[in-house]
Amino acid sequence: MSRLILAAAVVVAIGVPARASAQAEDTFQTIRDWETDRAKTESTLDTLRLLEGTIWTPRGYADFVLRFEYRPLTPTGGASLLLRSSIDIHRHVSSYEAPLNGSPERGRLDGVRQVLHEQRFVPSAPIGDTTQWVAAEVRAESDRLSVILDGVTVATADRAETLFGAIGFTAGAGGVELRGMRIAVLSMLSTEATAVGVGLPHTGDPGITPPKVRRRASPRLTAAAMAARVGGIAKLEFVIEADGSVGAVRVIDVPHPDLALAAVACVREWQFTPATRDGVPVAVVATMEVAFN
Repeated sequence: MSRLILAAAVVVAIGVPARASAQAEDTFQTIRDWETDRAKTESTLDTLRLLEGTIWTPRGYADFVLRFEYRPLTPTGGASLLLRSSIDIHRHVSSYEAPLNGSPERGRLDGVRQVLHEQRFVPSAPIGDTTQWVAAEVRAESDRLSVILDGVTVATADRAETLFGAIGFTAGAGGVELRGMRIAVLSMLSTEATAVGVGLPHTGDPGITPPKVRRRASPRLTAAAMAARVGGIAKLEFVIEADGSVGAVRVIDVPHPDLALAAVACVREWQFTPATRDGVPVAVVATMEVAFN
């Protein structure tokens, strides 16, 4: 595995509200640092030709807006965009994907070892001119993914089951040219120093029947965290809502900043049978330790 760097590594800020209707340009940072496993590439300062293989970001992202432009290098060429992806020790890729080519199917969301629900797709007119750049915007906001091409929303999917992972591109024969790849990170972390769920009962309070786990999720380490051999235990405080979903989450303690978003995304994927008081479901505050090995 090697690393492709167009210039300096990306630095992103946390704290932009999720589901914003518009994103100021000054909140976007160029992505210049890519992991690659023998991919064939050619690059300049802001343009990358991916001829074959896969590139992906060293760090993972949860909620974000991604913007870039692409054009297939041949009429039948192109690539696929990888969202919230991870690679296990056996080199198996789990990812949400969308083709970036000249066909009417470009932008359609699909899952590889992942599940998407409630998908909607609008085919586009085919691209005959390979000199034409396509402007792409991708939004990942909690469990919703959206793909916008040349200002038109072509694909959306709700209830995505994976809320954290790397961003990447993979190309086969023909290849693709990419430019202007930049990202604005939308916060999944509480920026308040105070506890979440102020005024709510805690899981161990008298009169509260504790919630029970219905669905678990395992944390995912990013390529950067694995390369740095980062590990340890992150401690979180969060709200389990009256419907059993996870609400606000706060990081109490984390051994490394790269693990914060991964821990929050992990606990957001958990589902519970809600706590009750006198037989009535109620929201409660809970704590959890997420171990990264």
